[in-house]
Amino acid sequence: MTQENTNIKVIKGGLLIDSNGGPPIQEGAVIISGSTIKWVGPSKDIAFPEGLKPTVFEFPGKTIMPGLVDVHTHMNMPGDGSSPEEVYANHNDFILLQSVKNAESHLESGVTTARDNGAKDRTSFSLKEGIENGFVNGPRMLLSGRPITVTGGHCWMMGGEADGIEGVRAAVRQLVKERADFIKVMVNGGGTENTFPYLPAFNDDELNALAWESHKFNKPVAAHCQATAGINSALEAGADMIIHCTYFQPDGTYKFDQAVAEKIVKKEAWVNLTLHVGLSRIFLLEAIQRTRKLTVEEQERLDAGMRRRDIHHDACNRMIELGVKFAAGSDSGWGNYPLGEFQREVEALTSLGMSNHQGIISATKDAAASTGVSDLVGTLEEGKEADILIVDGNPIQDIKNLSKVAAVFKSGSRVK
Repeated sequence: MTQENTNIKVIKGGLLIDSNGGPPIQEGAVIISGSTIKWVGPSKDIAFPEGLKPTVFEFPGKTIMPGLVDVHTHMNMPGDGSSPEEVYANHNDFILLQSVKNAESHLESGVTTARDNGAKDRTSFSLKEGIENGFVNGPRMLLSGRPITVTGGHCWMMGGEADGIEGVRAAVRQLVKERADFIKVMVNGGGTENTFPYLPAFNDDELNALAWESHKFNKPVAAHCQATAGINSALEAGADMIIHCTYFQPDGTYKFDQAVAEKIVKKEAWVNLTLHVGLSRIFLLEAIQRTRKLTVEEQERLDAGMRRRDIHHDACNRMIELGVKFAAGSDSGWGNYPLGEFQREVEALTSLGMSNHQGIISATKDAAASTGVSDLVGTLEEGKEADILIVDGNPIQDIKNLSKVAAVFKSGSRVK
């Protein structure tokens, strides 16, 4: 007589992508014990001791793959075009509720691990505590807390203003005390009003002190860089990840810098391009254009956006050729990019010189490696957390299939 063992689960599908770079497994399967993967391979090779009857999930014709890892989210932000000034005029309770909603949307879309790149005060820490205690549904969270910025710098309203060597050291120590997983620093200005996107924010001695202090506590440094000088300063300070990585000059012109790109490779820094958040502005204007004639101002914004897209995508392809390491991160929540659509960033990466398979690995294995959690997630392997995404069709053949979510498992439990 057999007895059902609900602690053991089997997930079967038509195709299995383990994200280690090898060919997919036809008619693949994963065996889970509790929250952990115990075996990965062809369904025909499954064998259990006599009398053991696991719970079986059948997904014929669908693809089994690791849960997605998004290295750049803003859970506080609604992704509806609201500016940071508008969002952060709300009280923290409201902002936290927005974060709860976003976390659930991202998880249900297949993102089982997410790195939040900047939130107001302690709202992201409260969100993470709520998820870990089972009060709300959401991905496994990695947090920067408040991004460190100069007085009046990009995202100053989140509460992370710091100036001078001692100021940035104190800011890092406070975030470490609050159990931040990494340190986010605004090396240049950005979309916040009255900041300077193409000029340095911190002096080099401040950046050096920030990175040294962060690394002393084994905290990686992710650097928001929208200008070549900022990229170079962040690399010299030892930043572990360059975010955006746009090669703007102080006068606002864009010029790819081969030497700086080669330095990224030499320093072995990761790059998070956040392509779709910029593309979304183009797509929005194109959608309007299909319903009516654009105003002169709208047409100028569309034309400028397309010129910037073309020149930046050329720079990205040159970085791919040089061997730069890319980790997929959406920047969702910002601008017109809502949470729950991380796959759009993967699609944007594959519009460059990346294959669909490389794009998937960038959003799983490489994203996990870049955030220091590759021992837990990012691939389907024995001993790792059973974070699993099931999609219709084959995303290696058509990357849009990555958005056709059939089921999501986080730590062995089905969430959708």
